[in-house]
Amino acid sequence: MQITKNQHYVPRFYMKPFSIVKNEGTKKEKVLISFYQFKDNLFKDNIPTTSVCSEDFFYDEDGKIENKLAQKEGKWGSAISKINRNERLDSSEIYDVREFVAYQISRTKAMLDHNQDMVATMMADIVSAENTSWDKSVVKEVAKKRVEKEITSEYNLSLVKNVLPVIDDLEMSVLENKTETAFFTSDVPVIIVNPLGIHHAGLADIGIVIFFPTSQRKVVMLYDSKFYGKIAEEIQDSECIDVFNKYQYISADERILALNSTEFNKFVQDDNLNIIREKFYASVKTTANNDGIGTLMAAKSRSIEYYFDIPMLKLPKKLRKIPRDFRETFSRTYSIETRNAILCRIYGELTSIKDERLKAHWRQNQQYAKILLEYLDYYWKTPNEDRVITGEHMKRLKESLIHFIPAQDNYS
Repeated sequence: MQITKNQHYVPRFYMKPFSIVKNEGTKKEKVLISFYQFKDNLFKDNIPTTSVCSEDFFYDEDGKIENKLAQKEGKWGSAISKINRNERLDSSEIYDVREFVAYQISRTKAMLDHNQDMVATMMADIVSAENTSWDKSVVKEVAKKRVEKEITSEYNLSLVKNVLPVIDDLEMSVLENKTETAFFTSDVPVIIVNPLGIHHAGLADIGIVIFFPTSQRKVVMLYDSKFYGKIAEEIQDSECIDVFNKYQYISADERILALNSTEFNKFVQDDNLNIIREKFYASVKTTANNDGIGTLMAAKSRSIEYYFDIPMLKLPKKLRKIPRDFRETFSRTYSIETRNAILCRIYGELTSIKDERLKAHWRQNQQYAKILLEYLDYYWKTPNEDRVITGEHMKRLKESLIHFIPAQDNYS
C-alpha cells in the first residue's frame, strides 16, 4: 500500500481552480496558489499547492484513510470540474458534491482543533463544577492531552455518516459570478450560516445554508428550498461577492487562498471585519449550567453567525417582521415537543422577574414567537389536532416554569 506522508486537509484538486497552473496535464505540471497567513500578517504568492493546507501524517501513518480519501477525491474533483465547465451533473455526481461537503466540513485542521478544544472544555467544566477548588485551566490542559488521543482526524471523519442524511433534503444550486470581483477561498472553505437562526446554524435546522466557491466564478449553495423558494443563480453585484468572501475571511483558520494575494488587501485592512473574526474565534464553544443536581452541557458548532446579508436569501414575508435579535430556528422535522416548548414561551407567565426591561423584552419575545409559530405550523404542516389548545392545556402552558435571561445586548 502506498503511504503518503504529506496529507492534505483541503484537497489539491479543490485549490487548483484558484491557482496558476503551469504545464497542465504533463508530468511537470505545477499548481501555484497565493495566500494570506493571519499569523505574522504574511502575504505569499505562487506557492505550490503540494505544501499548502497539509501536514505530515495528518490522518494516519499507515495510509488507509489517506488512500480512501484519495479515491473519493477523484469523484469529487470530476463533479466539481463539471460545475466549473458549466456542465449539468447527474444524480450520482450531485451526491458526490454533497459527500464532498460532508467530508470537507469534518476533515479540516480547524474542525479537529475545534472538537478537541470543545471536548476538553466540557470535561474541565464538569470536573471543575464538582471540585470547585481546582484550577480550571490546569484541569483543561490535562483533559486536552487525553482528548488529543481520542478526538482524532479519523474520529472526525467517522462523523460524516451522520452528516450526509441531514443535508440530503437541501436543494443544490450553482451561482455564477458575473462581476469583475473574484471569489477566493480558505483552509475552511465550506461555510454554514442561517439567516433565521442568526446566532446558530445547525445542519438540521430550518433556513440552513451551506456554500463554498468552486472557482473564482462559481459558488455551490445547499439550502432549505422549502424556506427560501427558488433563488437567483446569477450574481451581478460585486458587493455580493464581497459578502461571500467576507465569510471565507471569518471562517479561515490559518490562511485565505486565491490566484493573487492582492485580492486580500481590502479585507485585511477592514478593521470591522477583523473585529468580527476575532469575536468568532473567541466565542465560547461550550456552556455549562450546574443546578446543584447535575451539570447540563451544551456544545457549539463551528458555524458562523449571520453577520452579512446574502441578497438572494430572502426570509418569507411573514418572518421579515421579526427583528434579528428575536429570530430563532428549529428542526426541519416536526416535533410536538418542540411545538409545546414554543407554546410555553408564548403563554407562560413570567412572574418571577422584577426587572422592567426584562419584562418588556419578554413581552416582545412572546409577540414574535407567535409570528414564528404561525410560520412553523405552515412549514411543518402541523396536524390540525396538534394545533388545538384545550382549556387544561392552556392552564399548563401558563403555569409552565419559565427560565428567561436574555443576553445584555438584546435589550440594552
